[in-house]
Amino acid sequence: MNGIKQISGMQPLPDAQKTRTEKKETGFADALKHFAAEVNDELQQADGQMEEFAVGKRSDLHEVVLATEKADLSFKLLLQVRNKLLEAYQQIMRMQV
Repeated sequence: MNGIKQISGMQPLPDAQKTRTEKKETGFADALKHFAAEVNDELQQADGQMEEFAVGKRSDLHEVVLATEKADLSFKLLLQVRNKLLEAYQQIMRMQV
């Protein structure tokens, strides 16, 4: 991933280089789980900021909107990845018949 631009919101797994040099390698499933966990964290953070704004603990509406939009875009990306994986699985199942 050094020469490739990273997708916004999708960060490399921690210590990925160390893991690759050791015996254990991180796989695609681990990357998806990590990305799903990050999206969940962003959604919870945005929800918490909205609640704080609603009760008057926050006054920076622009930060709340930015966090909400970032979480929304990350969720939409995760949904598209899921849809593509499901579509690929269905195509593979059709080939086996």
